[in-house]
Formats: sequence, C-alpha cells, structure tokens
Amino acid sequence: MKKLCLGTLLRILCDARIPTSKQYLFLNDLLSTVKSDPSYIDSKAQSALLSGKNNLTHYDDILTCDKDRLKDKFENNIKPYFNEDSQKLIIICIQDVLKEDTAIKETDNIGFETDGYTKQDIITKQIFPFSEFLTNVYYYCTTEVENIPYKANIAEIKDYTKKQTGRINDVQLETAVTHVSSKVKLSLDPQPFSTVFKEVKYLKLAIPNPNDLKIYRLDVTNSKIDYNKLHGFIADNIGRYIYSRGSRNRYNLEKNSMHLAIKTLRAYHDRVRKTPTTNHFNEIMLYSFLECILGAPKIFSKMELQNKSGMYDSLSSGIHINTFKNGGMFFNQLIFGATDTIENLEDAVDNALNQVLSIQSASSSEYEFLENTILNNEFDVETNKALESMIIPEKGSGLTKPDNAFGLFLGYTVKTPYEPDNTIYSANLEAQMDIDITNISTYLEKRITALKLLNYSFYVYVLPLNDAIIDKETIMKNALEVSK
Repeated sequence: MKKLCLGTLLRILCDARIPTSKQYLFLNDLLSTVKSDPSYIDSKAQSALLSGKNNLTHYDDILTCDKDRLKDKFENNIKPYFNEDSQKLIIICIQDVLKEDTAIKETDNIGFETDGYTKQDIITKQIFPFSEFLTNVYYYCTTEVENIPYKANIAEIKDYTKKQTGRINDVQLETAVTHVSSKVKLSLDPQPFSTVFKEVKYLKLAIPNPNDLKIYRLDVTNSKIDYNKLHGFIADNIGRYIYSRGSRNRYNLEKNSMHLAIKTLRAYHDRVRKTPTTNHFNEIMLYSFLECILGAPKIFSKMELQNKSGMYDSLSSGIHINTFKNGGMFFNQLIFGATDTIENLEDAVDNALNQVLSIQSASSSEYEFLENTILNNEFDVETNKALESMIIPEKGSGLTKPDNAFGLFLGYTVKTPYEPDNTIYSANLEAQMDIDITNISTYLEKRITALKLLNYSFYVYVLPLNDAIIDKETIMKNALEVSK
C-alpha cells in the first residue's frame, strides 16, 4: 500500500525531475526552502530520507514558517526542476498515493491551505497551481507524518512515476488565465470517464476567448466502434443526468440501488414519451464532457429543464457553471449547451450553431430563469449559496455577473474504409479523426466569425460513430433498455 510521507514525496520528485539536473543539488534546494542545514547536501543524509531511515529535522521551523514566502521559494527554486509534463506526473502520482493511503481521511487537509486541499479535493480536482500544490504536500509530509515507519511503502513507489507517462492528460496545470475548480461540486465522478473515452486530438480555435476543441473515440472491436462501455457509462450516470441536486439528496444514489434504477428508468421513459423530439444521447454526452473534461458542474441538464416546462421553456441542451482565475481574480461563465448528432460533421456544426443563435437571442430570459430558481432556494443549501455568490454576486465581492459561453457536443459518422485487421483499423480511424477535427476547426472558426459570435467562449467535444443517425437512438435504447 502506498503511503504519503516525506520519503514517498522525495522519491516521486527525484524520478520526475529534469534528467540534466543533479539529484543531490535538487534535494538540497528542496530541503533548504525553510532553513539551510549542512546535512542537506550530504548524500548519506539524503539517502536516509529517501529510504525512510530518518525523519526530517527542523520540524518546528516548517510549522511556523511564513507560508507565502515558502510558496515563493517553491515557485522560484523548486518548480524549475520540472517541465510541464513532469509537473503533471507528480500530481497524478500523489493523487494515486492518496487513494491508497487509508490512514488519511477524506476530509483531512493536505497542507496549510484552508480551501481546496482536503484529500478528497486533491483526488477529484483536475486543474492545479503546481507550486502551491507541491508546497502544501511538502508541508504535510514534513509536519503531519513521520518518515521512519514507512520504509516498505516508500520502496513501493520507486520508478512508479515513470510508468505513468501515458496519463499526463488526466490533469491540467493552472496558468495565468485558467479554469479552476468551482465552488459547486461536480455531480459526476470523472474517473470512469477515462475508461470509456480516449482523447485523440486537442486543438484551440483561433478566436479571442477561452475555448477547447477536442475529439474522442470509444473502444474498437472487430474493426467497428464498440459501444459496450458507453452503454454502462450511461446506465451508471442516468440518475445524475435526470435528477436535480435537490432531488438527488432525497434518494439513495448508489448505482447498485434497485430502487433508484427502477425510478430512474421510469422517469426517463416518461420524459421520452412526453418529448420524443429530444435526443437525450446528445444531452447526456454534453453533460458528461462538460463535467468530466472541462470540470464545469451542471446547474441543469436538459431533462431537468424539460421538467420545468411551464415555468420556462429553455432553448439550451443544459446549463453549467465554469470558473476561471486571472491573476488573483476569479470570474465565471454560464455555459449553455447546444448539440447535434448527424451524418456529416459540418452539418452538426451548423445545427448546433443555429441552436446557439436561438439561445443568444433569449439570453436575458435564460438568466432571469436561473436567477429566480436560485432566489427560490430550489437547490440544496450549499449549492444554492455557491450559485448565488457566482451568478448574483454582491456589490464589493470582486465578482461580476458571469459571461455567457457555449458548450457543444457533435456526433457524426466517421468515414473510415473497412479493414479486417483491428489494429490497422484503429490506426486508420484515429488518422481520419485527426483529419476531421483539423478540417472542422477551420470551419468552426469561419462560422463563429460569420455569425458574429467571437465575443463568446466555445467548448466543443466531438465523437465519431459507426452510423450517427441510427446509433444515437440505439445507444440509449441498449443502455437503458427503453424503446420509444
């Protein structure tokens, strides 16, 4: 079992540092961030800390040090030892260690920061300010846990870091203007997402505001896109899509609960009967990508919006909240969803952007609907309080009314020639997807410009299917065993 202690942390850092750097100099710089000591440069003393034979001295000095100054030391003296990929690997490895360290409670704080650094926070977050993160973990390892009792655990972590290089896209680094974790909790667990969807290419659109364009694929079996894992993913998360946060708190949401399963299927079946024109495949995909990839928690899914029909008929395929940090200032975006799954990817773009225009024309009504929902306390207390501070900010809070942005899910039929060899077909599929996403990026930029939408952010997620028109229906049917 892995254990978060100083030896484990040092081992991860030494394995991740830039190869041209000297390990003994790195360790001396790290250990001297609070107080210098001649022993820190000594190879035997360093080895004793790395192996768990010794604890670190100057424990009291670390406890009482100036934390802002300590963070500056890590930013200026320690961060340069790691390139961006190495920084991500360090975060991923520490997340893995925390998952296995059962002695640490989910609510235990890892470090000195009071917000965002519980064990659960670190495990679930996807975007990190590296220097601040590492400073807090180092502080925890040197002040909260001994090193000596965990020699065997420390030995387990040797070379672990280098084996995780294929996972560097699991987390992101906070930049000057970057998305940060929202005060509103995610309703989905992002972890299972990566077992179902594989990112093939990530592009930035040549538009002024923050944006993403990403294309994903599912498993390939017998030279066809395989939907089996997707069926399970939809079945496991349909309750989170259907039910509002307030409703979910009144039900047992364990995915193995038979009561919830029956209630969820009935609710879905009833909604499909009432509004057969809405394809919930598009909407549940958009919901999943915005939460699991962008980290933007849902306010309302499409089905929740439909359940409020009569109060207000929203034109959106879902509404999410997205939080950014620019320097020391926070600002928020309301992300309105637009979706389409159709044979041709350009047609999907056109249809989704037409929906965007409809939402844009009704934006004041959409905002008023959200404002009234919050003021009527329709969410749980914690969520309502967070949303109110973000969407209806008080004067003097430093926040402004959120900007509007758009999240797009686009499904299409990928044109990959038949190839009986599954490995070759998979390679051909990804090559075609690369071409498709490159071409559609240019088309998207032209359409966004032509429609005078350059003042908005766009977060676009693309998924190829075997036969888009047929599959968007059969996927939902097979996932939930519901026929129209």
